[in-house]
Amino acid sequence: MNATTNKIHRSKPTRAKPGESTGFELVPGSRRGTFQGMDLNLLRVFAALIREGNVTRAGAALCLSQSAVSNSLQRLRTALGDMLFERIASGVRPTSRGLELWQQLQPHYLSIEKVLTPEAFDPMTYDGAFTIAMSDYTVERIMPRLGAYLEVHAPRVQIILMPYSVANMFPMFEREGIDLAIGANRDDAQHSRGLRASTLWPIHSRCLMRRDHPLATGKLTLKRFLSARHLDVCLPGMTMPLYDSVLAAHGIRRNLIITLNHYTQTLAVLAATDYIAVLPVSLLDLSAYAAQLCQRDPPIAMPERPLGTIWHQRHESSPPHVWLRQVLNELFAAPKS
Repeated sequence: MNATTNKIHRSKPTRAKPGESTGFELVPGSRRGTFQGMDLNLLRVFAALIREGNVTRAGAALCLSQSAVSNSLQRLRTALGDMLFERIASGVRPTSRGLELWQQLQPHYLSIEKVLTPEAFDPMTYDGAFTIAMSDYTVERIMPRLGAYLEVHAPRVQIILMPYSVANMFPMFEREGIDLAIGANRDDAQHSRGLRASTLWPIHSRCLMRRDHPLATGKLTLKRFLSARHLDVCLPGMTMPLYDSVLAAHGIRRNLIITLNHYTQTLAVLAATDYIAVLPVSLLDLSAYAAQLCQRDPPIAMPERPLGTIWHQRHESSPPHVWLRQVLNELFAAPKS
């Protein structure tokens, strides 16, 4: 036997020139590890051809050229080892293997498609809960109107409230799983930690006291102001009331006697005592004690503070979260001047 007859001659695979099809060829072993090596974009082409039954229309649905669809189909045929589609007068139709594949793939493909292209959010049928951190000041101003809105427009939505904590804002999103915070005292550094914010309304503060208080008349000098007995509010996570931080920046310290951990009873205390307090003027809007109190400009002003919504960037595009932030903005955001 000639030595040359023992050699197995293997022909080199031919490559198609650009724009030229070599026709369908099933390469031995081409189906080994098919999923690991496959471009999953080819499945989109497969699904479009099943749905449209025409290469041109499939390309239009995918925003691809006819040649791009044809090339993708050729790659898919090679990967799966079947013609998958055959030509007919109106376009293409799946082979029996193509139909069998689609019957198995369709439920999974549609599930992936639904996840990546969710249906429009419908608050009327949404059955979910939002955990929101607010102080009592914010709860009193947000929840009555928000609750009434939800009754009509989102009856199955649940709201779970947690205390608002300035210092623990980031851990509340990371460890306690809140969806949203509504409050003031935002830290500019929060943005670098993944938190986002949007202003609802500004908070203006003045010095509040009972109407017949000794400081209600006459010039409110710094000396008279500092010598009075003060009360203020310190929310969870704060080391001192905000106004003390403002005074400290001027090297000044006041006579702070009472520090409360919520706003609800501050005006009741002011109405019954000689204490004074630099607090949000909007507290008077909803208080039964408003008629018993007066307001004056303190010698050192409390800067305006923005109150708004705060959320983590992971919720930036979530349809339910986007909807809730839009509702809050529509209900409470101050008009742009």
